[in-house]
Amino acid sequence: MKSLHISLSSVLRIALLVGGLPLVVSRQARSGEPPDVITPGQIEADWLRQETLRGGDPPAAPAGSVAPAPGAASPVVHWSSTRHPVRLVFERGFKLAAHLRQLGAPIDAEEKALLDAASLQLPADATPEAQDQAYFQARWAVRRLALRNPLLDFDSVLFVKHAPGLFGHISDQFYSWWSRPGGGVFVLEGLKSDQPKLRCLTADFAEGSFMRPELSYDGKKVLFAYAKYDPKVAGLLDKASKANQPEDTFFHIFEINLDGSGMRRITRGRYDDFDTRYLPGGDIIFLSTRKGVFLQCSKENTQRTINADLPDSFVRCGYDPIGNCNYRPDPVFTLHRMNASGDNMHPISAFENFEYTPSVAADGRILYTRWDYIDRSNGHFFSLWSTNPDGTNAQLVYGNYTMRPQAKYEARSIPGSQRLVCTAGAHHSDVGGSLILLDRNRGTEEGAPVVRLTPEVPFPETETGVESCGSYYANPWPLSEQHFLVAWSDRHLPPGREEKDPNENPLNATGIYLLDSFGNLDLIYRDPAISSGCPIPVRARPVPPIPAETVAWDGPQEGRFFLQDVYAGLTGVPRGTIKALRIVGVPPKTQPQYNTPSIGVSMEDPGKFVLGTVPVEADGSAFFRVPSGVSLFFQALGGDGLAMQTMRSLTYVQPGQTLSCVGCHESREAAPAGGASQLALRREPSKLTPGPEGSWPLRFDRLVQPVLDRSCVSCHQPGATDPQGAKFDLTAARAYDNLLAFGDKNLHQLVFERDRSVPGQTPARQSRLWAMLTAEKGHAETQLDPASLKRLALWMDIYAQRQGHFSNEQELQLQDLRQQLAGLLIEN
Repeated sequence: MKSLHISLSSVLRIALLVGGLPLVVSRQARSGEPPDVITPGQIEADWLRQETLRGGDPPAAPAGSVAPAPGAASPVVHWSSTRHPVRLVFERGFKLAAHLRQLGAPIDAEEKALLDAASLQLPADATPEAQDQAYFQARWAVRRLALRNPLLDFDSVLFVKHAPGLFGHISDQFYSWWSRPGGGVFVLEGLKSDQPKLRCLTADFAEGSFMRPELSYDGKKVLFAYAKYDPKVAGLLDKASKANQPEDTFFHIFEINLDGSGMRRITRGRYDDFDTRYLPGGDIIFLSTRKGVFLQCSKENTQRTINADLPDSFVRCGYDPIGNCNYRPDPVFTLHRMNASGDNMHPISAFENFEYTPSVAADGRILYTRWDYIDRSNGHFFSLWSTNPDGTNAQLVYGNYTMRPQAKYEARSIPGSQRLVCTAGAHHSDVGGSLILLDRNRGTEEGAPVVRLTPEVPFPETETGVESCGSYYANPWPLSEQHFLVAWSDRHLPPGREEKDPNENPLNATGIYLLDSFGNLDLIYRDPAISSGCPIPVRARPVPPIPAETVAWDGPQEGRFFLQDVYAGLTGVPRGTIKALRIVGVPPKTQPQYNTPSIGVSMEDPGKFVLGTVPVEADGSAFFRVPSGVSLFFQALGGDGLAMQTMRSLTYVQPGQTLSCVGCHESREAAPAGGASQLALRREPSKLTPGPEGSWPLRFDRLVQPVLDRSCVSCHQPGATDPQGAKFDLTAARAYDNLLAFGDKNLHQLVFERDRSVPGQTPARQSRLWAMLTAEKGHAETQLDPASLKRLALWMDIYAQRQGHFSNEQELQLQDLRQQLAGLLIEN
């Protein structure tokens, strides 16, 4: 294709015709047939599109950024334009020039060109054509400055062409059945030359979808995910039945040399495997639906997925838009690891719900996003976490309670900085939104650690509707705190539903750009037919340190927890109050249907089973054994057996690991107190003392109903002597609903999801039902014995569920698990 200069008047005519579609002209491209690289006319058209979407004042440089050097050139603009934001062009350009001089860039000629553009003698009545020419002169001067950046010490960029899936959602976008065909994995060579070239690494692949590549540390190998396209798959009414979908249409992991040789497939099976990252030692981490329905995540169980297509587990709040036919299942995907050949595959997470967009941090940890809603709203809690590469020490990085931004993902370490760059996005759409910098030294919640890198884009779904964002960013690759390769879209994010309309969910949403913190955004590559994203500089990069590997994967499937002081974080709770911890397991959801079966008061209640209790010493310490690979949360129990505080998150240990914490909801910046060793460490770790019948597996009819039958039903059943008592039916058919409704639905309100826990504000302790049962003279002169009260308190405090499992099969598995863990239990 010949270079094409598009005049402003032509561009405006095109914009009117296409209704805001990207202003580029090129031929349609298949995966092995890339379009010609961008032309000057396309670059100018892109600038004009930016004007309509990125207006307003230029963003301030992030706190701590390099300031312009004293005496640096400042703009003396002798002209203005009624057609273009020339003030912004020059402000951004001269800030960039001052910064590049501090980096030692030889920019004399480029800076002079910018000064010349600012010094034009443009008359006030200049023609539109003259204004256009002057405006483009200024933009070209800034672009040439940007390309002189010494941080661009590479001349090629690896990236992917990928059509966004049919279903815009933080989870659905990664499922193979919603994928759309086209694109591939590409290298743009000669980035800073006048004639860059495009090379496709995947030209020999059948039509399909390619996702989120990774470049090895030496810059020689590429990992990516690919799914072959089959037009019938998206329309399957039962996508949860794996046999309905061809195996090669799932996302699998591939590797290829950067020169195009050595292509090999690494994973197989009816699972989606994607978002691969090289570890410093040569292993690979990735996201996968192989977590399945296992109650205990383990190497042995993951190995079973290599040769068998096993059932998936599902999100608890998923729904089917066309009925109960499993048209839209949402299988859970979590972090896994394998060696370079695909062997030794094992989970490095035992989390019950989704995990997203991993990266390897500069210190060797894995950064990732966790969707963490345990007994609280599903809407907002997509927080940023880290873990060691062996799966130990999963801990919060940012945003356990933070609702704005809603989803924090695509976190990456910034070279030479302790900060992270992150995409601030939405729950009900694809990855994309505003870009932020995170400084964990300034806190772990809300706005204190956040610097907005792209303030012109609001946080989608919390500051504006997903479809109200006129543009968005994604896939940031940091060169420094000020300079980034990014994907940018001049369209709004797709809505959180299946959407085929190209105006609502375009195939060609994003292109690749060079962004700086001064507000300059320069097009590097855009294919008019399909989205381009996930840019990575082609060069060797520093290898992070390799953390010590401590997991005994083939050893006993258990670990230990050490709690230093339960009172650290329990504001207002006097010392001596807490006598025990209750350990609660959370099993995976086995059905893809929302609220099926209905196990509690919320339609998205997590399953639960009570492993038991362990003692808390007089100094607040506890040390105890637990099964590895099981999602757990804890409750601090007072001497009366009632919960004083409850986690609304999950934790777990790996085989052989001892995980410690400072206290119960303590500040995450707190350090362990010094002094004498804790009492709990002066003995062997505690075994678990299981709860009463009906707590593992959890069943109301076995935990609570026997108490009612023994002590209450004689008066509270239809036909009883006392008419008032007969109205409050506590027979097996009505007891569950009536207890929840007692006292104007008091218990129902107390056990319904809340976004955070407050010490002392727990269901049994606050309930009117409990107050009545424990009154001095009891209820109607009936006093329950301590064992019966213990059963009722336990049921209320683990959120009054009807049952804690999702199928009869899972109930049997929970019974088997109890037998397998007999060595960890103190049975009565």
